[in-house]
Amino acid sequence: MKKIKNKVLLSLLAVTPFVLAACGGDQTEETATNADGDIIMTVGQQTAPNSKLPEGDSFSDNAYRRLLKEKLGIELESAFEANGEDYDRQVSLAIASGDIPDMMVVSRDDLQELVDNDLVADLTEVYEEYASDQIKEIYGSYDGTTLDAATIDDQLMAIPGTTNDFGPNMVWIRQDWVEQLDIKLDEDGNHAITLDELESTAKAFQEGDPEGNGRTQGLAIANWLTSGDHGGSGYTATAITNAFGAYPKVYLQDDNNDVYYGSNTEEMKESLAYMNELFEEGILDPQFGTRTYDDINAMMVNGELGIVPGPWHISDWGLVQAKTANPDAEFIPYAIENENGDGNVNAVNKSATGGFVVIRKGFEKPEALIEMLNVVFDDVANSKDMENEYPELYEYAQLAVDGSVKPFNIELFPNESEIIDAKEATQAAKGEISIEEISKFVIQNNARKIKAYLDNPSDSDPSDWAVHASRTLAVNDVMGSTREANILNEIKPIVIFQTLDSQQRSGAQVGKLEEEMFIKFVTGEESLDNFDNYVSDWNSQGGTVILDEMQEVVDERE
Repeated sequence: MKKIKNKVLLSLLAVTPFVLAACGGDQTEETATNADGDIIMTVGQQTAPNSKLPEGDSFSDNAYRRLLKEKLGIELESAFEANGEDYDRQVSLAIASGDIPDMMVVSRDDLQELVDNDLVADLTEVYEEYASDQIKEIYGSYDGTTLDAATIDDQLMAIPGTTNDFGPNMVWIRQDWVEQLDIKLDEDGNHAITLDELESTAKAFQEGDPEGNGRTQGLAIANWLTSGDHGGSGYTATAITNAFGAYPKVYLQDDNNDVYYGSNTEEMKESLAYMNELFEEGILDPQFGTRTYDDINAMMVNGELGIVPGPWHISDWGLVQAKTANPDAEFIPYAIENENGDGNVNAVNKSATGGFVVIRKGFEKPEALIEMLNVVFDDVANSKDMENEYPELYEYAQLAVDGSVKPFNIELFPNESEIIDAKEATQAAKGEISIEEISKFVIQNNARKIKAYLDNPSDSDPSDWAVHASRTLAVNDVMGSTREANILNEIKPIVIFQTLDSQQRSGAQVGKLEEEMFIKFVTGEESLDNFDNYVSDWNSQGGTVILDEMQEVVDERE
């Protein structure tokens, strides 16, 4: 084995308990079959803490697996099941042992390592031969960037998921508290508020204590402070930094095409100064820097937070918990206007790739992956009669079963399709078009959920509110309207799908430096007069080498 990850220590193999049943094993072995002649395919299964599966179903036995067995003669068996960092650990262990499942979802760095060690199959020909026209159209909408991310030495070595990581970062504000305290917000109706409005609202919530629990905070932010992508912006200050024209944790190019790091700019210094003021005034959580993600989530659920930063879909998995605990809770999303007062909204439009599905080299039927994609993301997704054609998956849709239940936890949808789909679902829910005439089941189902909420807001299911909040309020109103009003300024960062050698050597070190120093800047433990010293330290501890190597990559592209 070559280039095995440093993070996978031999001791980890000995001390980490896990089950690696029926793995792919030796690459030359024949693919196993069951008594019915179905191909047995082992998978590394990503899970979710709250899958919402109906009673009796599990990640190892669910409607997706039963459907694929029925339609394709493929019986899926879990080689391992895990969530989050535990899943990443299982993948690392499998790679380190050289004994990987027949199929699993990996990161881009893991994909490179698998290719370097000749562990995964070349999917170039099977994709071209077996992928449906619809699947190819989806990838085509990204101008080839997604497939390019999975292509190494001109060979397609994985099937990439797609992510629409675009649009403004948002803050979700308790509308019931706004009304209770008679606060005026977004009077121009552009679905964006100023920093002054954000600050005054946080202060009013804190002083007014609308929940009456005596624990109301103005703002609470995760200790890593910012996010480099829209999807990971939950509980971070990324929307605030963007308002200052700062784009932390991403690499950008200036007018001379020189690469620079978005966390190390004068605009970032200004946003840190602003957050320091919030901290000094007591508006920002006095325990900032020590609060965990789970702490902040619990504060939100318990009614201690009326302002929650997060992406358009946070209502589906985060805010819905608060709605379930307190049906009166109503969150409305807003973008944040630029600090300079021009009325525009800054945002980052990043990579359109999320997760890579690989097939073990030597697996007898690699085309099985493409056939499963066709079923899940074409046949099912475009069904005009989901209730009768796929009744079990129809039930899953009503229960809002998590997408991780699929054998590959990725999504496939056309570029920027969320805006179009959300607009159609919203129009149908409001009776402007017919729900029955919508061609895609997912959009049709979202329309029904939005309508169920609009018809009876006080007694609707929390999951109906969550869909209304994410698709109508966030995507249709904020993301769509800011585009239509031409006030959205989206910048495109440099996207390199593989971790550079310099990042592997120094990325963790400079990342830790940034996080620690930013906490100190916000809390006042370190004066912002020393921001330039921080940048110099970042450069000397490996940042300059990262920038130089990234510059080489960028120059080679041109």
